[in-house]
Amino acid sequence: MGIIDKIKSIFSGGSQSKLIDVYIEDDKCGNQMKLLFRKSYDIQKIYEDNRDAAYEIRKMVVCDNCYNKIELHLEFDKRYNIKNQEIKDGKIISKEEFEKN
Repeated sequence: MGIIDKIKSIFSGGSQSKLIDVYIEDDKCGNQMKLLFRKSYDIQKIYEDNRDAAYEIRKMVVCDNCYNKIELHLEFDKRYNIKNQEIKDGKIISKEEFEKN
C-alpha cells in the first residue's frame, strides 16, 4: 500500500462504512426516498437486557412530495444488520427498486 492509499484510508474511515442507508416508499403518493443514518449519531444503543436488538432507530419521516408522515422503527444487531423493521404509512424498498425509478 502506497502513501496515497494510506492517506485515503485514514480519511475514508477504513473499509467499514459509518453510514446506513435505508430506502422507503410513501404509501400516499408513491414517492421514493433514500435515508442516511450515521452510526455514531442517529442510531441509539439499547441498554435493556430483555431485548434481542443492540441498536435502534425511531424516526418520523416527512415525504418531500406530499408531506405525508411516515413512522419508521428499525432494530439492529451488534453488526448493524436489521433484525426487526416496522413502518407505518410507507414501505421499505431495496436499493435496486430505488435506482430503477
